[in-house]
Amino acid sequence: MRVALIVVVIVALGVGAWALYGKLTAPDSQLVPAWQLTQSSRYSGIGLTDPFISWSPDSRTVLFSVMDMRTREDMIYRWNVGENELQRIVPGASPNFLSAEEFVYLKREPKSLVARDLASGREREFAPAIKRTQFWNEVTAFTYDPAAYTITLRLIESTRYYTPGTEVYDTSGKRIGDVGTRLSEGIVDFSPNPDGSASAVLVQETEGAPLSLQIADKGRSRGKSILTGNLTSVAWSPDGETIACGESVLVHALRPSDGKRLVVARFGDPDDPLEKRYVSRLSWSPDSKFLAVLLYVPSDMGDYPLIYVLSMSGLKWES
Repeated sequence: MRVALIVVVIVALGVGAWALYGKLTAPDSQLVPAWQLTQSSRYSGIGLTDPFISWSPDSRTVLFSVMDMRTREDMIYRWNVGENELQRIVPGASPNFLSAEEFVYLKREPKSLVARDLASGREREFAPAIKRTQFWNEVTAFTYDPAAYTITLRLIESTRYYTPGTEVYDTSGKRIGDVGTRLSEGIVDFSPNPDGSASAVLVQETEGAPLSLQIADKGRSRGKSILTGNLTSVAWSPDGETIACGESVLVHALRPSDGKRLVVARFGDPDDPLEKRYVSRLSWSPDSKFLAVLLYVPSDMGDYPLIYVLSMSGLKWES
C-alpha cells in the first residue's frame, strides 16, 4: 500500500512539474523536462547529507537517503531514470554506488559501512577498519571514490553550501589526508572540469555580497566572471561541455566555450521577496544527460528537500 501511494504521488507531481515548466517558458529560457522524486513536506531536511544523491556508473539509476517525517527513520530510495516508481531499499544513510550492481551505505545500528547487492539484497561489511578512526562516533555521512578506492568522512549534515568533508581514508582504514574547504579563499563552492585544468568557482568577496561564478585556471582562486547574483551551487558536467549553476530557484546551464547561458529550470519566482527556497545542490549523471537538483525548502513546520532530475540531453544552443 505504501509503495503504491508513493507511485501515485510521484506521477501526479511529475505531471504538475511538466505543466509548470510549460507555463513559465520565457524567451531567455529553455525549460527542460523534469521528474520530481520527493513530495512536499514528506521528508525532513534534518536527514540530508552530502553527497545528496549517487548516480550509477551507467547513469540509469540514482540512490538517495532522506528522513521520513512520519516515521523519523532514515531510508534509502532507488529511482530508475524515466520510471514513476520510487523504491524503498533499506534503512540507512549516505548511499554510494560501488558498481552498477552494488552500493555502500552508512548503517545506523550497529554503526558501520555496509555494501549491499541491489538484486539479491545480500550485504557485507565494507572497510570495517574505518570504525577505528578517532571520530567514528560523530560521522554522519561519507563519500566513496571508486576510482581512487578512498572514503571521505563527514562529521556534519547538509549545510547551505557544499561541504567537501574532513578526512580521507583508504579501504584498509589508513588515513590518507585531510579535506579542507576553500572558504578562506572566498570560495563557497567549486567544481573542476574533467581534465582538472580549470574550475568553476562561486566567489563571495565579503559576507553578504552577491556571489560571482568564475572560471579559474588550475591552482588559481579567481578567473573570468560569467554570472553574478544570488548563486547557490555549481557543477561542471563530466563531458566538459556545460556548467550548471543554481541561482535562488533557478538552474542555469552555461556553455564554457563561449559563455552562452540558458535557464533550464524554474521552481518559483526568483524576484519574490517572500521566496525562501533555493537550489542547494547539483549533481550530473556520468553521461552528462541528466542533472539532479536538490531544492531546499525552509518551513516553519520543518525544513524539507525536494529532489528533481532534469533531462539535459535536448538542449539547443544558439550558434
